[in-house]
Parts: sequence; C-alpha cells; structure tokens
Amino acid sequence: MWKPMIAAAVVSAALLQGCSTRLLPPPAGIDQQVYFDAHWRTKVNGQAGEQTETYNMVAQGDTLALVTNRGDVYELEQSSGGQIVHVATGFRPSAGVSRYGDDVFFGTYDGELVAVSLAESKVLWTKSLTSEILSETGNGQGRVAVLTGDGWLTVMDAETGNTLWRDKEDLPALTVRGNTAPVIADGKVIAGFATGKVKAYNLQTGDQIWEYAVGKPEGRYEIERLSDIRGRFVVSNGLLYSVAYNGTVTALALQTGRPVWQRSISSAVGVAVNGSELAVIDQNNVVHSLNARNGSTLWENDSLKDRDLASPVFYKDYVAVLDRGGWIHLLNRSTGEAEAWTLADSRRPAGSRMVSNDEQLFILTPTANVTALHYW
Repeated sequence: MWKPMIAAAVVSAALLQGCSTRLLPPPAGIDQQVYFDAHWRTKVNGQAGEQTETYNMVAQGDTLALVTNRGDVYELEQSSGGQIVHVATGFRPSAGVSRYGDDVFFGTYDGELVAVSLAESKVLWTKSLTSEILSETGNGQGRVAVLTGDGWLTVMDAETGNTLWRDKEDLPALTVRGNTAPVIADGKVIAGFATGKVKAYNLQTGDQIWEYAVGKPEGRYEIERLSDIRGRFVVSNGLLYSVAYNGTVTALALQTGRPVWQRSISSAVGVAVNGSELAVIDQNNVVHSLNARNGSTLWENDSLKDRDLASPVFYKDYVAVLDRGGWIHLLNRSTGEAEAWTLADSRRPAGSRMVSNDEQLFILTPTANVTALHYW
C-alpha cells in the first residue's frame, strides 16, 4: 500500500516548480525592448503554497481575489492594490482560490473545502471530503465541482455545500501529485484524471456524456506510464484544451469529446489560450506557440531550457513565463523572442501562478507581497 504513495512523493518532488531556494542569475544575451517593473505591491498575511502551479489568484472585474498559505482571504483593487476585504479563516490551503460571484472557494490537505463570502466577509460553509484537495474548484450554474487526490469527483450546491452527486476514477499505481481543476461549461462538468482520461458529465444528474484518453500509459516501467492530466483546462470557442504528462496537447470538441487536433507535446504545466493562439511549455522547458484552431506551430523558444518554467500567461503583446528563481520573462507573441525580464519581487524564488488582466500581471510572492507588474 505504501509503495505507490512513496513513489508518488518522489515523482512529485522531481516535478515541483517554483519552490526551489536556489537562485538563478538573470538571463543573458537579451536586448530589453521594453522596461518592466512593479506598478504596486501590497503586503498580505502569508505567501503562496508549496507549488507554483496549484496556487492561483482570480482577476475578476476590477478586483483580485486570493488566499495565502495562512488561510487569509483577500479581495484587492486591481488598480492600486488597495484592500477591499480580508477574512482570516484559520484553514491552511493546499491550493489557490476559485471564484463564483462574490464567493471564493479553496481546499485543504485535510480534505476540507472552504467557502468564503466576500460580500459578508465571513466563512459561509465548510465541507469534509475524502482526501486532500490539490487544485482549485470548478464553478458555474450554482454548482461547485472538486476533485480530490483519491480520484473522487464531487459536485455540490454552491450556496450550501450539500453534495449533489459523485463519481470515482480508480488511481493507477503511480501518479504525479496534484490534480487538474474541473471546469463547468455548457451544462457539463469536465474533469481530468490520473489515468489520462478526460470525462464530461451532465451537471445536473452526474450521468457521463463522453470520455477521451488524452494521456495513454505506455512503457515498461510505471514512471514511463505516467499519464496524468496536468495543468488547467481551457475552454474557448467550443473547444476544451488539455495536456497530459507523458502525453499530448489536445483540443476536444466540448459537445462530443472528439479530438479536433492533437500534438505530441508532453507537459507538467498547463496551456494558455488567447483567441487563435495557444502557448504551452514542454517537459524540456521549450515554449511552444501553436495555432489554437489546428495545432500547427507558430514558433518555439528553447532559450530558457535550464530555468524550470511555470505555466505561460498571455499579457498584452507577450507570452509571460515565470522560472524557479522568480524571474519573469516576456516572449514576443509574434516571434517568440525574449524581449524583457524582471524579478517578481526581490531576489527570491517564484511565487504563485501568474494571472493577467491584460494591463497588469499579478503574482503572490514568497515575501508575502501581492505584486502588480507592468511595462512601458
């Protein structure tokens, strides 16, 4: 019983991005085309959690919502970093937040799902689930969907936390620690599992509508057969974009689950989509820009291969990527050339997953600052 858990921990340690304390020098040989620095910084109680990829913030309207590793929930003004709401929940999150209206949700290593009202500045409800929660929730149509580390997908009423339905996918012998956040779209709940399967369910009844194997276990050894769905799902223009560890980048038709296109690019981090562009970082830290409609290559950049990159983010005229040393790099969206870089905050390792409102780039850093970056 313990062997898979121990092996999974070893694999997890190898795949952690953004938590190394070893500092990296600034990138060499880059002729800065724009100047990139902090617009504002706001001190908060706590920082990001153990993995860059699972610790996110939500930019919605003109505000920014987040939870720190101390369990403090904040809503800040995007323009200035001014504090609107602060709720000290007392829980220790295992991942970042999702948001549905004025409510935010986060999970814990103890399997507690916590709902917090920003409008009322209080914890609305908590729900005990079967295992640790290693990603944010999916939200929509009055529902909350959460995937726990033991393979259970649970859908709840967003107002009360009452369970509406559940389904389970058995775990393989060895998995990469972490889950892909489910998404709720078009009356469906879509979840990705450690088996490499993506499944779509009827949101109201829990009946399975379709499934597709994005990651297919292959190889003689268990570590070669890792096929977990990794990173975030992105839904855009009727397509669901996903990526699997030791698998492929795939665009699936949201209605049927049929693949529209696939590329053999394995990744432990998610994809970003903006209109007809898709950005993904492979396991060798090569940044790929693809045509989101057909999967064809637009450009590749392999100049950051030794820097352990986190998920890409589209930011104005650039694709922004964060490395384990806390350096943010801006790659030209047309050419892929690196044209600017800066430290997120002091000479520290990386922080949370970045999020952009297109005018600014936000990150929660290890110095317990929420930082808004911009360039000119």
